[in-house]
Amino acid sequence: MTQTVLVILLVIAAVVVTAALALSTRRVVGTKTSLARTLVASVLAVLSLWPLGALFGPALGLIDAAGEFTPSPAVLVVSGLLALLWLHVATVIVLTVLEALAPTASIPSLPQLLRGAYDRLRRARRIGQLARIMSSSGLTRVLRVGPAHQDFSDALVEAINRSGVTFVKLGQLMATRHDLLPEHITSALARLQTEASPIPTATVREVIRSELGQDPDTLFAEFSQEPLAAASVAQIHTATTHSGERVVVKVQRPAARGQVRDDIDVLHHAAIIAEERFEWAKTMNLTSIVDELMDSVRRELDYRQELSNTRAVEAALGDLHYIGTPRPFPELTTSRVLVVSRLDGVPLTEAEPRVAALDWPTREALAQDLVTALIEGIFVKGVFHSDLHPGNIMLLDDGRLGLLDFGSIGVLDSEARQVLATLLHGIVHDDAVTATNAFVLAFDVPDSVDHARLQRDIGREIALVQGRNELDAGLFARLFDLARDHGVGIPAGVTAAFRSLAAVESSLLLLNPRMSLLEAARTRMGTILRRQNSPGRVATQALGTSAISASVARRLPMRVEEITSALTEGRLTIDARPFAHSSDRVWMRGLLDDAIGAVLAVAALIVSAMLITSQAGPSVMGIMSLYELAGIILAFGGTVLALRAVIRVFQRA
Repeated sequence: MTQTVLVILLVIAAVVVTAALALSTRRVVGTKTSLARTLVASVLAVLSLWPLGALFGPALGLIDAAGEFTPSPAVLVVSGLLALLWLHVATVIVLTVLEALAPTASIPSLPQLLRGAYDRLRRARRIGQLARIMSSSGLTRVLRVGPAHQDFSDALVEAINRSGVTFVKLGQLMATRHDLLPEHITSALARLQTEASPIPTATVREVIRSELGQDPDTLFAEFSQEPLAAASVAQIHTATTHSGERVVVKVQRPAARGQVRDDIDVLHHAAIIAEERFEWAKTMNLTSIVDELMDSVRRELDYRQELSNTRAVEAALGDLHYIGTPRPFPELTTSRVLVVSRLDGVPLTEAEPRVAALDWPTREALAQDLVTALIEGIFVKGVFHSDLHPGNIMLLDDGRLGLLDFGSIGVLDSEARQVLATLLHGIVHDDAVTATNAFVLAFDVPDSVDHARLQRDIGREIALVQGRNELDAGLFARLFDLARDHGVGIPAGVTAAFRSLAAVESSLLLLNPRMSLLEAARTRMGTILRRQNSPGRVATQALGTSAISASVARRLPMRVEEITSALTEGRLTIDARPFAHSSDRVWMRGLLDDAIGAVLAVAALIVSAMLITSQAGPSVMGIMSLYELAGIILAFGGTVLALRAVIRVFQRA
């Protein structure tokens, strides 16, 4: 056998031994140390055999006086056993040192390090880009003062328009959140650009093909090459189905989701820094505002959610003749592609000449159905369009109204509908006491709020709308300001309801100047409250409550009898289960396992010391006594158990 072959065999043997040692050590230690870390420890343990062999070889009889390797079979067996024990102990020693310096969970893996470095580089590049935009738009200069600065709104709008899809979409959402932001900020954000440069048709086709599995020319009888509209997040094309129905195809921009994902992290960290540096950001609780709005952006990027919203509003408006919604096509809809029927007409913002040409009965019917859709949706059905500004309402060619944009809708449960109806009833009928009580029930009012001052403030705002023929859109903005001043949180569904009530007034005035949403609310809220609190409805609710109460009551006598009997007989005990949760039991088992292991380690080390120092015992192969060999084996075992407990302590910390 040549020297080269011998070296190769030794290398292979070392690799096999190292791998086997790593696997067996992980089993022995029984902890969550990574395989890579265990392999490193195993390699160091194997390498340690070389200097140890040179140091203890002559004493064990492995090497003669001339330096030759001439062990007897007995010496080779005993030395091999000691080497095997040492390899396990050495591996555990190295693992203990590594865990003491840096526990496993504190050091990411190599792929995590590379991914983290790439993410940090990408984030830093994006932050630098945004910093240049903020500086050139003047936003940096006014940040310290915040929204109170006269140039803050204009600088914010310019910076958002230049910052990309995420910020434009976020700004559009912020423009509708009068409960979170002052009125002058939301008004400025309403000027954000809604159009964007179109993406190539080839890119649109590729998105459709990847989402639906077929080319648009196969999916549709006709597919337009030119976009109908191009916005910051999506692009819309017209098409015709094979059945001849005209549809619109909403396709998400390929980079939109990735850019939103990158910008969410940047925005979150920026909000944290702003709260640390600027008092206005801390007062506004900017981090929670940004997180809430970005959750809305994420949801709107999934067009399956918009599909579900469209169907929900379609069902809620099913009994209205003059209101329509696009019909969705679920089989052609994915998270990035949405197909709905096309509504032919013009937005109300451009429809004044067409509205003027309609006869009065038609205009009155359109206005009545629009009011019914909103009030019935909010206070009766609990599902409604959350942003009914004129741009989202179309006057269709067939003389009806069509609603657009269902990326976000309002949903209210029965309890919220009832207290919100009571609140609006108190507002339109100048009843500050009722309105305040409903305000407290509808909103998240802190315990520390001054109820007397809150009632006076609400009463003052209510007084401002009395004697008017139209609902003052500023009323809701003032109520939002009032809520912020008192530290009151407003649920998202209630915010959406107020937003729609405020936004629809201008559309009603265009359709029928003689009609007032305020007057409609005055005449309808009483009827709605009577329906919500009708004897039949109350009886139904009472029936459900009584059924629950009866079930509890039927069990009560037996429970009382059991308790009183146990009490009189002295058998009453309280059974507490401090480890009822599975995680508590796992923690306790681990603690007991470590304690038992530590006790066994100490016992093994004590016994091993006694055996090794004993002069008695028969000789084993002429090298050492049986007691000494047993003591060495126990010493290695005790050391491994002790180090195992130490490693688990570091990892638990």
